[in-house]
Amino acid sequence: MDWGSILGIALFRSGLAFAMPTALAAVGETVGERAGVLNLGLEGMMLSGALAGFLGDYWTGSVVVGVLAAVGCGIALAAITATLSVVLKTEQVINGIALVIFAQGMSQFVYEQLFGQGSHAPVVQPLPDIRIPGLGSIPGLGPILFNQNALFYLSLVLSLSVWLLVYRTRFGLTLRAVGEAPAAADAAGLHVDRVRWMALLVCGAMAGLGGMVLSVGDLSLFTADVTAGRGWVAIALVIFGRWNPLFVLGGALLFGLTDALQIQIQATSGGINSSIPYEAFQALPYLLTIVVMVIVTIRSRRDAQPAALGVPFLKEVQD
Repeated sequence: MDWGSILGIALFRSGLAFAMPTALAAVGETVGERAGVLNLGLEGMMLSGALAGFLGDYWTGSVVVGVLAAVGCGIALAAITATLSVVLKTEQVINGIALVIFAQGMSQFVYEQLFGQGSHAPVVQPLPDIRIPGLGSIPGLGPILFNQNALFYLSLVLSLSVWLLVYRTRFGLTLRAVGEAPAAADAAGLHVDRVRWMALLVCGAMAGLGGMVLSVGDLSLFTADVTAGRGWVAIALVIFGRWNPLFVLGGALLFGLTDALQIQIQATSGGINSSIPYEAFQALPYLLTIVVMVIVTIRSRRDAQPAALGVPFLKEVQD
């Protein structure tokens, strides 16, 4: 196998692009969990955002419309989650699983009603790469980081900005206080449920955008299983990154590079051996995620987890 042709600029360039959808969802989930809400519906939000963004771009020819549609769809599903988990105080795990099942069925139904079940899948115009003057000419790094499409740059800026939001703003301090000690935050005059609502809306918006980055920015098409479990991986990456947006982004980059690696291996060597099914290579990023999660869980402390994660805040009990 020619590793020289596999481990090249194309691998790292595509790896960064593949990482962005998962990164957006994972970083958004970090915001929600920092506020104490476990959102297991992330896969459904990504899938719905992927369809909404694709349809917006497909029907109007405008990526901006696609972005707005994807973000709006993610926010709508986040509002449903917030109503169930924050207002009605129902079980957060069940809420998330139910949302994923609903989104999977609804997205497939809508897509088939619009385009049928034929083998010819509609596509959108691939986004052109934007080469940043000066930076795009840097040897090695330039073609990888500074010669991507607009959705990549948007995703990277948003993912990095969440770290500033969480650790360098008043809202971030409020967010962390609500996730760690909601009773104390309430006693200090903070509206716990309102903060959790806002955190979930941010989470939903980023998850919806992540789905659109995948369907429009990376693939230029939509399929019923386009997210392929990336929402679940994003939830795992939050734990891997110890609820720190920068570490979570790093985990997403590792997942994206592994995903690009398995594609490069198949393309370069024909799957190494024709007796090895291609599904084995597709499972490689998810297998790596499991292995890393096990190692991190064994070696890390649990004190990084928000103390009130997954626990509904009942004000009347605290009084």
